[in-house]
Amino acid sequence: MSQPQIGVLHGWAMHSGLFNDLADALPDADWRGIDLPGHGQRRGKPWPEDADTLVDDLVRELPKDSFLMGWSLGGLLAIQAALKYPKNFAGLILVSATPCFIAREHWPEGVEAGLVKAMALELAANVEVVVNRFLALEVRGSAHPGDELERLKSLALGHGLPDKAALLAGLKLLVDTDLAGRLAEIECPVLLLGGRRDKLVPWASLEHTHQLLPDSRLVKIAGAAHAPFLTDAAAVAEAIRDFIGDCSDLA
Repeated sequence: MSQPQIGVLHGWAMHSGLFNDLADALPDADWRGIDLPGHGQRRGKPWPEDADTLVDDLVRELPKDSFLMGWSLGGLLAIQAALKYPKNFAGLILVSATPCFIAREHWPEGVEAGLVKAMALELAANVEVVVNRFLALEVRGSAHPGDELERLKSLALGHGLPDKAALLAGLKLLVDTDLAGRLAEIECPVLLLGGRRDKLVPWASLEHTHQLLPDSRLVKIAGAAHAPFLTDAAAVAEAIRDFIGDCSDLA
């Protein structure tokens, strides 16, 4: 059996290098980290004017029948990709991600829109302060938040701060996108992974997503917050390996 190919989309203000521990824990996969425009190794690439163009660009980088993994904002983009290209993916892996990041009447588990809008306003004055505050939110609830924050900062800022315009575009996408009503259209199997201690995308939000997805499995990483692949790469790798194996058995 050939190596499964996994395309990986990172979260807001991050880059694909954050998944190195996970790739090391699952070496029998062909990992393809994709930096979003304005982030990581693509800091000089402008963010497209619309989400459709962004999704098209991302999908072109992945071979057909690969698995697509998205974390947080990357998960929202992965859902969009699976909806627009229903025959392209062998499976979808959503890490700390849901179809509706912002709290709405039909999605009460989301983040308050005011928090994200305030971040957008503050970005104009100081990008670094806002990014650092967001990193602190990502580790809130973790069993070891101090150590995790220090490591996350070191990894996240390894390429310098992301482009301000790309950060603003990413926040707008988080605020504007609501795909909850379209989850039943996803044709491929879906693995939902999340940390029990996550304060940005709480466990209840993943349970809600699981209820709306006809072909999904839900895996909880007990001691993790928003970035379970950093704190417990082995458990995340095991869940992904099992999921890919079951998908291959059904193929």
